[in-house]
Amino acid sequence: MTMVEVDEARCIGCGRCADDCIADDLRIEGGVAQVLGRCLLCGHCVAVCPTGAVSIPGYDMDDVEPAAQLSEFVAPKDLLRAIKSRRSIRAYRLQPVGREELELVLQAGRYTATAKNAQACRFVAVQEGLDEFKRIVWDGLACALGRTDEDARWAQPMMPLLTRERRSPVDDYLFRNAPAVLFVAAERADDAGLAAQNMELMAASLGMGVMYNGYLCRASENIPEAKEWLGAQDRPLQICMLLGYPARTYRRTAPRRPGDFVMK
Repeated sequence: MTMVEVDEARCIGCGRCADDCIADDLRIEGGVAQVLGRCLLCGHCVAVCPTGAVSIPGYDMDDVEPAAQLSEFVAPKDLLRAIKSRRSIRAYRLQPVGREELELVLQAGRYTATAKNAQACRFVAVQEGLDEFKRIVWDGLACALGRTDEDARWAQPMMPLLTRERRSPVDDYLFRNAPAVLFVAAERADDAGLAAQNMELMAASLGMGVMYNGYLCRASENIPEAKEWLGAQDRPLQICMLLGYPARTYRRTAPRRPGDFVMK
């Protein structure tokens, strides 16, 4: 059973880890933190320890770094302006996403909070194999549209997309000619949604943008060949995002209806 470990030579018995442990898994005995064996592996003890005495075997401890301080965070009004400035990108430049940039986007998803600390999201990035994946999706969609059983009804709203693509493959309404497509597979939709939000923010910081593509997500989930090709295993595809560098520049934020807020 994986659980936290405490380096007694480095532990100063301050009790911060025990005070912050939601599982009540740590006690200070004899001036040293002791692990009781009820660990949720949330990592708070690692994060709160002032001397780096706590570790979790099997986790990527080399990736642990000093936490950002409040002074390093963007100012609240600047953050809100950045959120207001995001757009769903439907036109992309013919520029591939670099490996380092793609890795940063995926890492932003990996470090997102998950319910019960499950950390069970699978992130699938499709770029080099995108042409092959497109063929699988279009062929699977055409096959589904040719059926009349109830299991194929999900494809009916996509008939105009297939017709449009067959008429002009360059007019790629489903994939929007984006250089990369990202999927998040997870049992819980909220886990995938939270991860996607952080991934979009990271993409924006790198000068890229995304479009959430529910059509493509549903098609990929319902076409067995596509689901198998993606390697999502038995986890449902919850989120699909097109990713790339915007071909258009937006000069202003878009208006919204007045906020529907309840404050008591």
